[in-house]
Amino acid sequence: MAEAGLGHRGVLIGRDVLGGSFVYDPFTLYRAGVVTNPNMVVIGQIGRGKSSFVKSYLWRQAVFGRSAWVIDPKGEYGPLCEAWGVRPVALRPGGPVRLNPLDPGGTGAGTDGDGPAARRTALTASLAVSCLGRDLLPRERAAIDAALEAAAAMASRRSMASPTLPLVVDALLEPDERAAADLRTTRSELVEDGRDVALELRRLVHGDLRGMFDGPTSDGLRLDGPLVVLDLSAVYHSPALGVLMACAAAWLQSAVEARHRNRILLVVDEAWAILGKLNIQLNYCS
Repeated sequence: MAEAGLGHRGVLIGRDVLGGSFVYDPFTLYRAGVVTNPNMVVIGQIGRGKSSFVKSYLWRQAVFGRSAWVIDPKGEYGPLCEAWGVRPVALRPGGPVRLNPLDPGGTGAGTDGDGPAARRTALTASLAVSCLGRDLLPRERAAIDAALEAAAAMASRRSMASPTLPLVVDALLEPDERAAADLRTTRSELVEDGRDVALELRRLVHGDLRGMFDGPTSDGLRLDGPLVVLDLSAVYHSPALGVLMACAAAWLQSAVEARHRNRILLVVDEAWAILGKLNIQLNYCS
């Protein structure tokens, strides 16, 4: 017995082992009501063609006018970029390119429509959990909320589009009296509440991982092409790869929401580095 398949409209994947062609198109199936959340996971043993499949799938999607944004931790998408006539965005510690994971995104940037503030809180808390290797204490979450509010106010005074991780770290290490009063605590106690979080996040700002996600997003990035690739190969062997990929994923999703309304495929290569650790959600933009 064999099921009827998913139809013939869309991108050809290959030949079905039981005969016929296997075609999968998330956008077509979504419109038809076959699926409600068209995500895909590619799983297989080493050397069985997972990466080759993903690259060929994206290339074939281009025929239908679809674009792709890719997080590439191993630097394997260079040839596909060349075929598409674009250049990857290479990120490395101390490099010339900055991506701000706290960028607001488009309307309804929160995963449940809660807006940029809720999204920033969820992201910062997730990064802290991953860095600390444990769940956050209630007082640590409260310190993060207060720091993000203070960082947003500082960014506004400086005419910045959004707060940055350095502003959040500074607000954690030096909270103001008003924030302490709002939480019914003292300033010195609030400093201690957020100190561990601040010292871990500080690695992205002043430590060995600085120079990638510690400032406003660099001007001049070409984000309107058919393919955008974030190349993280310079830090692939870093123990903090999951945190860095999470920062890249957060920025990528907000950038897609803010700049595009076309059908886009978001690809997280080597997703094992962040799955199960961080509350980062990527969705198709339709």
